[in-house]
Amino acid sequence: MQTNSRLQEHGNRLRIYLLAGIATAPHFFGRCCDMIAQIAARSGWEPIVETIFPYGDDSRSLFSQVREVSGDLPRRMSIARKGGRIAASQIRNSYSGEPLVLIGHSGGGAAAYQAARILSKEQELTQDKCRIVQIGSPKVPIVPELARQVYYIHAVDDKGRAKDPITRLGSWGGWSLNRFNLPGWNPKKYAPAHIEGIHLLGGHTDYLRYDQPFIDEQQMSNMEKTLERVWGWIQNSLALPQQ
Repeated sequence: MQTNSRLQEHGNRLRIYLLAGIATAPHFFGRCCDMIAQIAARSGWEPIVETIFPYGDDSRSLFSQVREVSGDLPRRMSIARKGGRIAASQIRNSYSGEPLVLIGHSGGGAAAYQAARILSKEQELTQDKCRIVQIGSPKVPIVPELARQVYYIHAVDDKGRAKDPITRLGSWGGWSLNRFNLPGWNPKKYAPAHIEGIHLLGGHTDYLRYDQPFIDEQQMSNMEKTLERVWGWIQNSLALPQQ
């Protein structure tokens, strides 16, 4: 396949960045980096995993970080402010053209999308090589040409109802013509093409927890469940080599 041949120009190398949201401890992604690298390696890739803190870590002012995330949640589809630009700059410094996966938790999901958009506009990144994962992120309007590259995952309760308050922030909405050719509000006009709910223990900060009390009766941790879903989508989307 043509897509596969383009993705394999750099051998089996795969660049993965994990992007943190606000008030995140510096060590937060430690176990997650190891697990995503192991999963990628089992699928036949040579993963390079790095972390980015586009809003700084938990030593910075929370007020400043919240304000910066808000700048990456435009009502219109304008280019990002600080967080997305910081992420784009750090990616630019180490990225060398291989397939690229950006996985952002909370506000990091907004920064991941904005960074990809900046790099695409600057022609430093081709869309067929990039995939964006937003985990428990506020809603950011996605430009149509990137919608199929974005996977959005959010926590739900045992009845399938959304339970993460952060995912209620922001909007994907826009005006569209309805079947009567009249303007109406479409709440998912600028939504990602791939949206999925996942039943986890705990709340917004717990998608990537790996120890008690975030292990269910089947002995699966939140991190295992989340990364299993995330990697399943990445594998299908990038047509990764099978194990």
